[in-house]
Amino acid sequence: MVSLSDLQKAERIHTVVLDQPTSSITGTRSTMKLLWTLSFSLVALAASIQSTDSSCDDFPTSTLEFTSEFQQPKPPLVKPEFQTSFIQHKWNNNLSHITSGYIYFSPSQNLVRADEAYDGGLASSIFDYSKTNKEGLVLNKLTSYEVNSTDPTVWMGYVMSNYPLFTEDFLIRGDAVFGGLVKRNLLTKHVASWNLMYSSIPVTVFVDACGVVVGYDYFSPGLRTRVVTDFFNIAIGPVKV
Repeated sequence: MVSLSDLQKAERIHTVVLDQPTSSITGTRSTMKLLWTLSFSLVALAASIQSTDSSCDDFPTSTLEFTSEFQQPKPPLVKPEFQTSFIQHKWNNNLSHITSGYIYFSPSQNLVRADEAYDGGLASSIFDYSKTNKEGLVLNKLTSYEVNSTDPTVWMGYVMSNYPLFTEDFLIRGDAVFGGLVKRNLLTKHVASWNLMYSSIPVTVFVDACGVVVGYDYFSPGLRTRVVTDFFNIAIGPVKV
């Protein structure tokens, strides 16, 4: 059975555990050193990647609310393969959790990988969207290091992921509704907001004028949880997870 500590840990990091784990093992000090090295390389990589083009800031005047020429635009195609730095804030009545790191989105491989730092710890998580159960939960392998730990903990099980897989036409297939042009915390220009249901959860996805996903927010009714995620240093192109 899933223990209370497993539930609290998964919720604090980046997943909501809804099924039993398939394994729980410990690793070696060499693995720990590798992940610490990875965390520093991610910082260097994030600093070196250029942001999206400034030409992606312009939207037609027909997308402006309360104007006579307004027309709801059709959901756009998005850039599906990309990697990005991110910061995420999750909160409910029981927690307020902020994490940051680097994510790899690869629909061609049916994989999302998130490497992150939180509360003095480190975690690396792979979500395999080719392996889902009958409830629609995704297979997740989580490697984590707590504060002052000498060995990693590796956990595997089915979860509802905090990190969706953004296929090129997911807004179209989800029949997304335009939510207007909005400002995000890390961006100076407006982006388009799109509202849709994703695995029974209301999600708002933010997309620039070039079809680049720059973040998303959602509300999880079960635990009354709000999650805000911003992307920056976005690199578009094939990803090897």
